Amino acid sequence: MTPDIIIAPSILAADFANLAAEAEAVEGAADWLHVDVMDNHFVPNLTIGPPVVESLRRATGIPFDCHLMIEDPKRWAPAYAQLGACNVTFHAEACDDPVALAKDLRAAGTLAGLAVDRDTPIEPYLELLPHFDTILVMTIKAGFGGQAFMPELLAKVRAARRHAKAGHLDIRIEVDGGIAADTIEAAALAGADAFVAGTAVYGAHDPAEACRKLRALAQAAVARQTTSDSGGTTV
Repeated sequence: MTPDIIIAPSILAADFANLAAEAEAVEGAADWLHVDVMDNHFVPNLTIGPPVVESLRRATGIPFDCHLMIEDPKRWAPAYAQLGACNVTFHAEACDDPVALAKDLRAAGTLAGLAVDRDTPIEPYLELLPHFDTILVMTIKAGFGGQAFMPELLAKVRAARRHAKAGHLDIRIEVDGGIAADTIEAAALAGADAFVAGTAVYGAHDPAEACRKLRALAQAAVARQTTSDSGGTTV
């Protein structure tokens, strides 16, 4: 058995003038819709906020994976849970008490995620993982789409996966940044099981087919690794 794979297309790469149609384009192929919320303070870019999320929530049934690249997430994060997000992730660098905010998010009815940016060591946060449902490892610098994947950051994914296995934790390990057909296998082999893909999906002629292709690549990589780890023979 291979673990369930989550494919989360990022609407940061979608046509902002047609977000409802862009969501519809991945219906049935995507597991989550990744919503990048940027405030022009924590990161230099400015994207969308609660009003757009609320409108888009009415237009699609795909669960929302809201990634808050914002200052003061304690103030704003619960609102995204109340708007119907499935998973709300905030940055460790922006929060003084991540565990307390995770409890608030779970109490509001959503999964709680913790993100670590490119230059942030993951080790100080590993002991917090039992309080979270998702750990998001940035494989680029947070703030802009279209950046090149940084394979050296997969060391954080491997560290998180080792810690999760040792503690028998039920946690998603999500990667965000430069995920495409030529990078998703390495991320899956490192231990990721949730994959944010922007340009690789919305830059494709058929976004739904792009999601299916990414899922198949990740599943195949995990299956090969599982077979190898169990002492079987891979083809």
